[in-house]
Amino acid sequence: MKRRGALLSVSVLVLLVGALVATAAAPASAIAVGVEATEVFSVTDIVPPGNNLVFAFYMNPDFVFPVRIRCRETGDVLQAWKDSPQGYLNLPSTDKTRHLVFEFDNSQSLLALSSVSFEIRVIPDPTRGVREEEIDPIEKKVQTLFEKMQTLRKLQELIRYNQKDHRALVEHANERVHWWSIMQVVSFFVAAGGQLWLLRSFVEKRRTI
Repeated sequence: MKRRGALLSVSVLVLLVGALVATAAAPASAIAVGVEATEVFSVTDIVPPGNNLVFAFYMNPDFVFPVRIRCRETGDVLQAWKDSPQGYLNLPSTDKTRHLVFEFDNSQSLLALSSVSFEIRVIPDPTRGVREEEIDPIEKKVQTLFEKMQTLRKLQELIRYNQKDHRALVEHANERVHWWSIMQVVSFFVAAGGQLWLLRSFVEKRRTI
């Protein structure tokens, strides 16, 4: 039993290290897509037996659309988000191969194209085939830490997305201020030219009189 517990600890620790590395390299793993108006964008992934599924997504809070995960064979909806700009799901492993469909439903929008970033990860379950009493407290804490790392990773991606969206908003505002300044300068010269023309006309009329 001790040897088995040691192997289990190594497996869980390897997963934890993998989570740390993945957190540092998060921008390279997320997928960003634009979903056209009236479109339902879908992705299908296969989850082998004995594997956990980790799914996370985030989108612009101003343009939110429903996201669903359903089983392709039965059509059952496993998880759905309706009015949330981000979501996270850790689906436990089973004994069967699962074909899951991830749907990003922008069909209710008639004009707006909306962008969404998401990530789908299939991770081996280190506790597969091990009874609850065979897992020592340290391993349980490591598993809890692993789940927290996944949540932290999701928050990190969301912060990056919000920073990108904020940067685009600031750049757009700066561009509008730039053009507004140009219009003010042009208006000033037009008004000054008009005042000079009126003054010149007034002086010429007085000379004529």
